[in-house]
Amino acid sequence: MKKCLLCQEKEADKTGSHIVPHFLMKRIDNQTGAKGRDKELGFVIGKLETKGYFGRNILPEDLEKIYGEVDEQLIENNDISLVVDHFFCSDCEKKLGNLESLYAVSLNKTADHDTNYNSIEKEGIGFLFWISILWRLSILGKCGIKLKEKEERKLRRILKKYLTDDNFVTSDEDLKNIGYKLIRSANYKQVPHTYLHCSGFNIRPYSIMVDEFILFFYFKTTYLKAMECTFYGSEILIKKAEYNTAFAPERILSIKESELQEIIQNLVNHIASLRMNEYAQILDQLHQKLGGKGKMDVRLKQKIFDNIAASEEPIGKKYSFENIRKIMAATIMQDN
Repeated sequence: MKKCLLCQEKEADKTGSHIVPHFLMKRIDNQTGAKGRDKELGFVIGKLETKGYFGRNILPEDLEKIYGEVDEQLIENNDISLVVDHFFCSDCEKKLGNLESLYAVSLNKTADHDTNYNSIEKEGIGFLFWISILWRLSILGKCGIKLKEKEERKLRRILKKYLTDDNFVTSDEDLKNIGYKLIRSANYKQVPHTYLHCSGFNIRPYSIMVDEFILFFYFKTTYLKAMECTFYGSEILIKKAEYNTAFAPERILSIKESELQEIIQNLVNHIASLRMNEYAQILDQLHQKLGGKGKMDVRLKQKIFDNIAASEEPIGKKYSFENIRKIMAATIMQDN
């Protein structure tokens, strides 16, 4: 058995570890109305297709509503990428769990819009919590965000050192010049859809949207001056948020539900645009392989896009690339 990725000493004997805590993910991918674990029922939205996944406690009749016929292939291909086995030892898993329990209490605290507030009074808890999320997403490597190796090593050292003893040392070189800003729309609980989305391209700062939070993490304080982040229209909000380090209680900027909704809509529009561009390139290549010149006729492309949108396949299969290919082929044949 391989070694724990956190302590790098004990065997990684823990199974079913959540990369992102359940209390942040339960509105993103839990079955509607379900509060318990193993009730995941969500989708991974990629450039080419949307793939569904589900927890082991989802009833077959509920799967049929999403996927239609439930067969062995569907079960075998099911992959909940944010739940992993043999990443951590039981001791490190327990330490991460204790940290998550401490931070979860802060969700009950809110403030008026457009103000920064103390989420949790104990120094460094928020700092440790969010670097644990960032580090775990990076080592997983499946969520569109990947730190530089030296940054991963730095966060691991901090977690290993301070998860047990959170008396932060001001002279610790690992703690210098790093920190984060955090914005939150606590009232967004009334809206049904939330997301986990990471922007690995805006490394100044690394940016993560998870449920009602958006995190902006910096490895150099000079990044604050550059303000190069363009995370789906959140630039003004980033400037209003206060900077957090290990040496003070966490401060969060409270934002309106409408402000988070606008950011999410910008994200959805961006993903849709990327996908349409990918499909357009595939259709142009297909057009050329069939003997055509240049790009496929715009009218035919639009007809294909309309047929994809009008597909009556169950939502779990509608945007699979297998179904997309079938629609592309059928539409081209009909047009000819």
